[in-house]
Amino acid sequence: MSAFHRLHPQLRHALVNELGWRSLRPVQELATEAILDGCNAVVLAPTAGGKTEASLFPVLSRILSEELAPVAALYVCPIRALLNNQEARVQRYARMVGLDAFKWHGDVPGTARARFLREPAHVLMITPESLEVMLISQKTDARALFRGLSAVIIDEVHAFARDDRGAHLVSVLERLVRFCGQDVQRIGLSATVGNPDAIGQWLMGSSRRPYRRVDPPRPPTVRELRLDFLENTSEVAAEAARLGQGKKSLVFVESRAEAERIAGAMAGRGVEVFIHHSAVSRADRELAEEQFARGHNTAIVCTSTMELGIDVGDLDQVLQVDAPMSVASLLQRMGRTGRREGLRSNCTFLCQSPESLLQAAALVRLAERGWVEDVCPPAKAAHVLAHQVLALGLQEGGVSRHQVLPWVAAASPFRGLEEEDVRELVETMLARRILHESEGVLSLGLEGERLYGRKNFFELYAVFSSPPLLRVMHGPTEIGTVQATFARSQEDGQGPLCFRLGGRPWLVVHVDWDRGTCQVQPAEKGRVPSWLGPPRNLSWMLCQEMKRTLAEEAPVAVLGKAAQVELAALRQQYEGLVGEGEAPLEVTDEGVQWHTFAGGAINRLLAAALEVETGRRWTPGNLSLKVKDAGLSGAALAIAALPRVDWGEMASAQVGDAVRGSLSKFQRCLPPRLEAKLLVERLYDVEGTRAFVSTHRVPSSSPG
Repeated sequence: MSAFHRLHPQLRHALVNELGWRSLRPVQELATEAILDGCNAVVLAPTAGGKTEASLFPVLSRILSEELAPVAALYVCPIRALLNNQEARVQRYARMVGLDAFKWHGDVPGTARARFLREPAHVLMITPESLEVMLISQKTDARALFRGLSAVIIDEVHAFARDDRGAHLVSVLERLVRFCGQDVQRIGLSATVGNPDAIGQWLMGSSRRPYRRVDPPRPPTVRELRLDFLENTSEVAAEAARLGQGKKSLVFVESRAEAERIAGAMAGRGVEVFIHHSAVSRADRELAEEQFARGHNTAIVCTSTMELGIDVGDLDQVLQVDAPMSVASLLQRMGRTGRREGLRSNCTFLCQSPESLLQAAALVRLAERGWVEDVCPPAKAAHVLAHQVLALGLQEGGVSRHQVLPWVAAASPFRGLEEEDVRELVETMLARRILHESEGVLSLGLEGERLYGRKNFFELYAVFSSPPLLRVMHGPTEIGTVQATFARSQEDGQGPLCFRLGGRPWLVVHVDWDRGTCQVQPAEKGRVPSWLGPPRNLSWMLCQEMKRTLAEEAPVAVLGKAAQVELAALRQQYEGLVGEGEAPLEVTDEGVQWHTFAGGAINRLLAAALEVETGRRWTPGNLSLKVKDAGLSGAALAIAALPRVDWGEMASAQVGDAVRGSLSKFQRCLPPRLEAKLLVERLYDVEGTRAFVSTHRVPSSSPG
């Protein structure tokens, strides 16, 4: 029997008569087989490849065949915008067979949410943070609501698996399993990931269902790629506007500040320009998406906020200013194009520096070889466990020590933790009064109340942190947000503070620090705000491909004329510095430079060891390390001593001596030993450093 005919008759009738379907795509056939066979699955298909239908149709079929009561299935997305975008589609599919779907997040009116609690839908569309709200809230009877839960669909699962939000999500799933008392089916959807089976195992948790990867054969990908080199922002904006004439374009940039600069420079060049990043107000982002979907001579200048599968209609082209950080990001962005018949996926890079040109060329080479980064989910996430201890205390009205692990121990992020780790974590939280224990029951302590309770109660809903923000208001209208550190840094400046946000200049009229608001009015011009973010570490594999790009004489066919000239100059500049297995030293006007091409996480640890050896400060980048006043021989002697370094101890010593910035809002719950482990894991690549030192040498004929 075909997969199509295994679907419930009512669903088959709706597919034929309402959608005009008489068969399924290959990915939908394989996913239907896997899901109806009862398997957990990771479903792989390109953007717009039919993944949503591949997962949802068999789940709807299960609901009908098994007569499951609501809430029977969750549809989890990483961001609200994706939920908003998928809502109409998921509801249509559910309603055409007499079921319903409901979207729940903080922007949904309270009256609608109350109605859902009285009359639940079979499919609940939600984010992990909103799930946490429902579990913690005394207004929601989560046990009754989720007692019939049977399946969970996780869209863009790769975006979860690589960070703390994924650890939070799978922890919440384990808590839900305790409510419903059955083996909940888990289905992850992804377009770009190098190790899908590892994500499948990460997703399994306590489930004993068999796992199946759904990855149908695909025809060879034909892409249109071009790399151009331009001198400055003005030239980039002019070229982006020229390429965008009469087309719909997404212009990706690598920071919010760059988005404001590029959008401002593109204004008035014959293309309607919108801006889309996390600091722009939700209303303005939604307006940009809506007007862009209807336009034909439009461009959205955006950060990764448009990287996920938000549908903005038929798209003609993707323009990339400089280069993204990974092949996965490149493929996600490029996958937004090529959906119309006869149109290929495409991306034009507009690079402003030799380094970004080299990075773009390396990304293209890796993508063309079919390589994509692996996702490495955490296995010892003690800080997320701290979050779960606090959340369970609120969910259960207090929880005993021996009950904590049974709730979440099966979740992958905690499998690497020992019993002693958990005991030490709880003792530390008690000693710091984050937790309180009375008659063997743990609850929120005085310091826990201060940090995470009352007006800061929302801090427990999300596992991730963000810097303090000011809401930027023009009268009653919210424009977006700026980081409070940016506004404070300008307080002592000369003259009024003007800045750009949402593609427009604003003059600050008043800042209310107590309420966290910044009143503005339109201005003639303004500077671009600064937003703090994590360090931009490139991976080992990407840096090595950049090295190979420099070493090989073969031309990169997609280079424009100016880019060809620039790459040729780069290759000449690096001549003698890119030998296989070599990491040469070079004397420069600023001191000595060690060309490792090892990536930021390895170079940062190498720099720490070299500082111990030389007593000089080494500045690590992604491709090299630099030192002043050490001399060539001194640097060579220090590097020669590196094989004797215990890299694990070196990394631990560095985080022990460092001023500990906040990698997690729950970092302050951790005992020193577990905090050090977290910092080492996030800041350094210990095994990669050990491997680099053992396989690379400084050639005796280093330039200089």
